[in-house]
Parts: sequence; structure tokens; C-alpha cells
Amino acid sequence: MPEQITKVKGTRDFYPDDWGYQKWLSQKLLDVGQLFGYEEYEGPILEPIELYLDKTSEEIVGNQTFTVLDRDGKSLVMRPELTPTLARMVTAREGQLEFPVRWQSYGQFFRYERPQRGRGRAFFQWNLDLLGVEGPLADVEIIHIACEVFKALDLPPNLVEIRLNDKQALESFIVGEIGIPTEQVGTILGLIDRREKMGSEKFLAAAVESGFPASQAGGLDDALSQHQRIVSPWLDEIMEHLSNRGVEQYVKLDLTIVRGFDYYTSTVFEAWANTDLRRALFGGGRYDNLTLQVGGKKEIPGVGFALGDMAIAELLKEVDKMPPSAGSPARLFVSVFNDDLLSASSGLAIQTRAAGIPTELGTKPGQRLDRQFRYADRKRIPFVAVIGPDEAEKNAVTLKNLGDGSQQTLSADALVEALKQQD
Repeated sequence: MPEQITKVKGTRDFYPDDWGYQKWLSQKLLDVGQLFGYEEYEGPILEPIELYLDKTSEEIVGNQTFTVLDRDGKSLVMRPELTPTLARMVTAREGQLEFPVRWQSYGQFFRYERPQRGRGRAFFQWNLDLLGVEGPLADVEIIHIACEVFKALDLPPNLVEIRLNDKQALESFIVGEIGIPTEQVGTILGLIDRREKMGSEKFLAAAVESGFPASQAGGLDDALSQHQRIVSPWLDEIMEHLSNRGVEQYVKLDLTIVRGFDYYTSTVFEAWANTDLRRALFGGGRYDNLTLQVGGKKEIPGVGFALGDMAIAELLKEVDKMPPSAGSPARLFVSVFNDDLLSASSGLAIQTRAAGIPTELGTKPGQRLDRQFRYADRKRIPFVAVIGPDEAEKNAVTLKNLGDGSQQTLSADALVEALKQQD
């Protein structure tokens, strides 16, 4: 016997129930985006590696990308995120697009990282971005949409929160109040980004090891631990608008949020679970320079976020909010009494499908009816049609409702109308 071939580490097989969840989640998210006027788009799975160099996280480019060489020896990347692709696409048509641009996308992405709960090497992600607005109202809209996602998934503020920060104001605080030189800000921001995982003690040790005086590291750690407020009129205005929109209960200011992407310029935020999961669910922020970095002729401000499917799934499982399995898409199972009546059953299935009723036709003529009924019930098909000798003689069909056990005998046309009324 040949050895069984297993799936690639960090990837997932999507059986019908699993794929049903993906479709449910994607539709929930895309519906929220549509309510705010966001159009769907998509980019390629493969991108030139230059699109990510010096524009995204060094960790992602250096350690987490799946790279391949094409036949001409050019390095390509299986996309780890979509924002650089978005910037490239907008730049390619910046003179033709009507701004502001509101776009959303749901697709698959790839990162070579250690698989763990809520994280894999191949995952689906919803991306939503607003480009062409300089003021904070764009940031307000994006954060508002993130709050509406929680509502759509039935996740109240006691289970989730959005932690919000101003990266530009944080950098000014680090330089002006803590005394860290400007050229070292990038290093300390990288440590702050990992502080949640490291804890205070390891953060202090890592800062000192990186060359920062203990007094500076300690002062910064105290400010982060005490959630010290920083001067940011930008954040003040955002919070005022969110309060006016009635979603401020989901949002809190958090000095420790910096996000690990180089292109963020001011607003940064992360959604977190306040459950045993205790991890970030998704994040985003403002990026005002990215279109210039990918060859654009003018600066096009942007703000957006990306939500991966795996972490949200773990949270929904934990709080018992996962959708029920959909079962078969068929609403009617047409049994086959015997070989002689196969043609009549097949004709009924053709008629009901033509009427738009998803129908599954039995494939085992002569199988006992109770077994065909059990099969339909296990597949969660709500109705079963039977054409036996008695029904065939009367040119009729018996329709059984597996939900309440009721049944009726009627013509094929009446059966179609009866099922349509059940919609």
C-alpha cells in the first residue's frame, strides 16, 4: 500500500461544514462593508518581492514569507497581506479613480510562522480600506465598521475591545518625555509591539540588552503599565466622533499598541478578546505614505484593517457563537421507490430544480424507504418526496416534512408551490 499523503503543515482541509463557516463569515463581514458603501475587489496571490521590501514588517519579509522563483529567476511572494497590493493597484490607476476609494476583499493569504491556536500558515482574511481622506473622519469610519463587525457576530463589549493609539504621538512621547534618541525609536517600538507577549520583566531586560539605559526602559515601562495618556488631539477627535456614533463602549486608548508594520503613520488599533483566548483578533491603522513607496506620483492617505478567520473562529467557539452547520443545500430529497419508478422520480427532481428548489435525487432504486428517510434526515434535508405505485397510479406525490412528521399527497405542481411557500 502506498504511504498516505498528508496536508502541508499549517494548512487546513475544508470539509463541507468547515467551508460553510467560511462562507457564513465572509458574508457577514462583506455585508457590514456593503452597509458602509465598500466595493469588493481582489488582487493576485503572487506578487514581486520588491512590493514588500522596506514597506512592511521586517519580520514578515525576512521570516514569514513563502517565496518562489519563476522560470526567469525572479523572486515572487505568496501574499502575506493585502495592503501593499492595494497601494500598487490604486497607484496604477490613481488618475482614473474617484476618491475617496472604499474597497473590501475576502481572500486567502500565506505566512510561514509557527502554527498554533488561531494561527496557521494559510488563512483567509477580510481587508477593508478607505483611501483619499486626510482627516480623522476616515479613521472614525474604519473603527466604527470594526465595532459593527462585533455587533454582527453577536460579540458584546464585555467579550471584545478595540485598543487604539496614535503612533506619531507615541513617538513624540518616547523622544520628548522618555529621552530616547530619534534614531532608536524604531527599535523601541519593535519591543513595545512584543511587550504583551513578553511581559514587563522580559521587556525591561530586552530594552537594556538593546542598549537603552535602565532608567529610560523603566520610565517607559511604567508609562505603558499605567496606561499613561499622551497628548494627541487626533485621538481626542476620533474618540469624540466614536462617542457620537454610539460605539465608544468598544474602544479604549492603549499606549502599548504600535502594530508591527512599517507603513503605519498615526492611528493604529487592535481588536482583542477579553476571554481566556487573550489574544489580538485583528488590527489596522493609517498609512499615508505607502502609495509613494510603491511608485505613485502623489501621496494618497489611507486607513484600513484586516481580519483573519482563524482567531475569530477560536473566539466564537469559546463563547458558543459559532453558526450551526448548514448541512446539505438541498431542500428536497426525492426518493426512488424502485427501478420502474426511477423515471418518474427523476422527472420530479428535474421539475423542482427548474422551479429553483435545490433537490437531491436518490441513487439506490429499491432501497427501503426508511433508510432513504434516515439519509435525508442526517443530511438535514427538510422534505422528502415519495412516488410509490399508489402515487404513480394517481399521478401524485407524497411530501413528508421531516421536521414535524406531517405529510400530504398532492400533484407535482402543488408540491412545487407548497415548497415555495416554505421559503
